[in-house]
Amino acid sequence: MFTTYDLFDDMLTLRNMVERFFDETATTRRRVELPYINIYEKDDNIIIRAIAPGVASSDVNLQLTDNTLTIEMHRKEDYADRPYLRKEREFGSYKKSIKLPYFVDPDKVEASINNGILTITLTKHESVKPRKITIK
Repeated sequence: MFTTYDLFDDMLTLRNMVERFFDETATTRRRVELPYINIYEKDDNIIIRAIAPGVASSDVNLQLTDNTLTIEMHRKEDYADRPYLRKEREFGSYKKSIKLPYFVDPDKVEASINNGILTITLTKHESVKPRKITIK
């Protein structure tokens, strides 16, 4: 038995393959927003380290609201008047909000920039620290 060739069937098949490719790629690749950070816990502190090369402390704004820390920074272009031969670093403003695992004491936040690394130390709030309960 003979079947007729239908070009539209092949076009639909190709479209489905392309859609499936991009759907699968979108789920396997994740986009990380700048600045890149590492977060770890040490004793009663949360320590956040963010990569901030070429950023001065005056160009960083930190805000703590409830248990969310927002990091804003601005990296200025270093060769604004000269054309680049190659440009791989990104410049501009960056903002990232980090949901902390528990409330921290807003009076005990420390931050510093050293060698292009922004280090933020946050201390657990007294209300979330474990307490020993005595049995009567």
